[in-house]
Amino acid sequence: MEEYGFCNGVFHEGLTLPSADFRRLAQLTIERASSNASSTHSFVVQLLAQATEEPLKNVLIACENAYTLVMQSFNKAVVDFYYNDYDSMVRDERAAPKAQASCEVTMKTPPAPPVDPLVDRNREMRILIAMAIVTGHELVPGSP
Repeated sequence: MEEYGFCNGVFHEGLTLPSADFRRLAQLTIERASSNASSTHSFVVQLLAQATEEPLKNVLIACENAYTLVMQSFNKAVVDFYYNDYDSMVRDERAAPKAQASCEVTMKTPPAPPVDPLVDRNREMRILIAMAIVTGHELVPGSP
């Protein structure tokens, strides 16, 4: 249910009209995912600069690399979206889930940090990735 609330919040924050087509929903989710990936990457870089323990540094380096890939995926997807190249857009987005999940897995792999500083950000990113892929998929001609 928490995921529904987050999705609903994203759509209500970004939509000014009472109704929107899939193109507008896709635009909203791609832009939000791109922004979220960028801010999470910056957050990881800040945490890394403050980290003193080697195990935590290693985890944060892995997450920095993961979020670099997520950012690149959505930066490409945004460009493809504005060129109306929805096949490429969805293909770009599909690289993001594995990269994002690698950060989550690394955070849980011993020696894991006692408190995961990215738990909420990872959850939100995972949801935004799914939202972007689902709405984007609706724009691809001939999609089931």
